Amino acid sequence: MTNTGGSRKAMNLYYRKVLAMITAIGCSAVLFTGCGQAGKEYSEAVKLIESGKCKEAISHLETAIKENNEKAEYYIAYGMALNGIGHYKDAVNEFQKAYQDTDNKISKQNNKKLYFGQAVSYYGMNDYSKVIENCDKALEIDQYEEMNEKLGSMKASAYEFIGDNEQALTTYDKILKDNEQADIYLARAELYEKLGDMKKATTDYNSAIKADKKCYDAYFALYNLYKNDTDNSKLADSIISQVTDAKMESAEEIMQLGRAYYYMGNYSLATSNLETSIKDGCNEAIYYIGIVKMAEKDYKIAVSKFDEYINKVGDNNTKETNLAQAYNQIAGCYIMLGNYENAQNYIDKGIKLGNTSGIRMLSRNSVILYEKMGQYKKAKRAAKQYLKKFPSDKDMEKELAFINTRIQTVSLGSDTVGTLE
Repeated sequence: MTNTGGSRKAMNLYYRKVLAMITAIGCSAVLFTGCGQAGKEYSEAVKLIESGKCKEAISHLETAIKENNEKAEYYIAYGMALNGIGHYKDAVNEFQKAYQDTDNKISKQNNKKLYFGQAVSYYGMNDYSKVIENCDKALEIDQYEEMNEKLGSMKASAYEFIGDNEQALTTYDKILKDNEQADIYLARAELYEKLGDMKKATTDYNSAIKADKKCYDAYFALYNLYKNDTDNSKLADSIISQVTDAKMESAEEIMQLGRAYYYMGNYSLATSNLETSIKDGCNEAIYYIGIVKMAEKDYKIAVSKFDEYINKVGDNNTKETNLAQAYNQIAGCYIMLGNYENAQNYIDKGIKLGNTSGIRMLSRNSVILYEKMGQYKKAKRAAKQYLKKFPSDKDMEKELAFINTRIQTVSLGSDTVGTLE
């Protein structure tokens, strides 16, 4: 559950960007400004959505639609804003109102935008078959080619969630054939690593760095791979030194420097750089100080840092990328402190955020927590609910089978154990 061992999975750049799709990503590519009173309301809403203020955009869009209910663009923007606040079912309904069954350029453009929006909605609802379906519909339309990479990324991610790794790889391959993007190399590398193909993973991590010298997650991934490989362990230092020796000036870059020292186990320098980053205005560094404190086993301070981060971010998880992870890490801290009730409270709060990767991570940990508390019937219910959303997770299937044996064992000893919850 925790991230004290140097795991980068909770810090994954690519999946954080996928989460951004579930809010306002792509709005600049799919929304336009307008004129007239309705158009002015719409234009203001677009600005708010693009800045991550989806909740504030709602009232402007409702006014625009009331003034003019025949503009497909207004319904598309409304759907995007609803995606941004996690109202995915409502968003789908708004997108459907924008559909135009006519064969002209404008209709095709609007339909591509709404298919993109619906794909995002279904991603948020964990309905990955419909994500793929809507991405395919959008990709069939020969308009707005700049959206195709986002659509391909979302489609590949959906394939990974349903366990079709072959199709995910094929989708990543197609994107990279047309455009060598660091984020896509990073995503494919992590899939190769998950599949145990470390050679291809290493190649893709290096390709990600070649495509973008500031793709820091690729450096950290390579560092961990080399560090754990006795034949290439000396390469680990050379990889991480490319980060520590680089000229870091912005608050975000100094944060990455702090992360590098964290991976190296130099928690003093990690904290120093992260604190500098915070002073320069980077809230994300607060989260990573929490990670450092966890590594130092100072769980109370870690909780305070994660709470500080959550309070800074608020409910705007468009720009800030570790909100769900912060709830997860606090839960991990409370488990280490033996306070399971608080741990479960934070898991529940994190799940309410509604982002897909966060739900998967937190729901899985909820099962584990119930087991730790000996509440096996609750663990069974949670595991079943999890598998309903993520049926391809073989590890959870095994966990559910284990839970079933524990329920049987505890039931046989019910005279001494007492009533199960």
